[in-house]
Amino acid sequence: MYFKDKSINDFIYELSSSSPVPGGGGAAAVSASLSTALSSMVFNLTVNKKAFASLSDDEKGTVLAAMECCQKKTEDCLSFIDKDGEAFSSLMSAYKLPKDTEENLSIRQEQIQAGLQNAMLVPLNLAKELVAVMEHIKTAAMYGNSNVISDAGVSAILAYASIESSILNVMVNLKFIESEDINQIKEDCNNMLRKAEELKQTIMTLVYEKL
Repeated sequence: MYFKDKSINDFIYELSSSSPVPGGGGAAAVSASLSTALSSMVFNLTVNKKAFASLSDDEKGTVLAAMECCQKKTEDCLSFIDKDGEAFSSLMSAYKLPKDTEENLSIRQEQIQAGLQNAMLVPLNLAKELVAVMEHIKTAAMYGNSNVISDAGVSAILAYASIESSILNVMVNLKFIESEDINQIKEDCNNMLRKAEELKQTIMTLVYEKL
């Protein structure tokens, strides 16, 4: 059974155990899926309501597109729970490879570097997807049903937490990677975190104004 198919109780039990999988990456993916699901709820309680009918056609189109994206991303984000676990397990397997000869040592190092790259790319891709999703959460805060507008705020908080958590997981692997792209990846991460923080602040301002 995949982690994403487990009950909440089972997942949390395994998260708290001595097993390194699932770990922080899996928790970040859960936070991401909770975020997109909450925004989907806001949209579902907005579309076809009286306030929605008063929007312009362009605004309605923006809301509907945002709702469709959030619904799709909920399942996508859940898939990152297992992607993260698989990447970590693969990396651990590489560290266990024999190093008794020069040839085996070389093979082991190549596999470790490949494992580190994959373990770094999974959270990096999750963070990239979520920064884009936060634009849709902003739409929920702008046009969402005022009775559930606080949920748009919670969605933004969870998305930001997932992005920062994912970037931590990028950094912990990046320091061991031998690549000329390291500085560029660090810069990309800093830019994503800055953009996510700006979006979160914008969303929270919109939410608090409607409370």
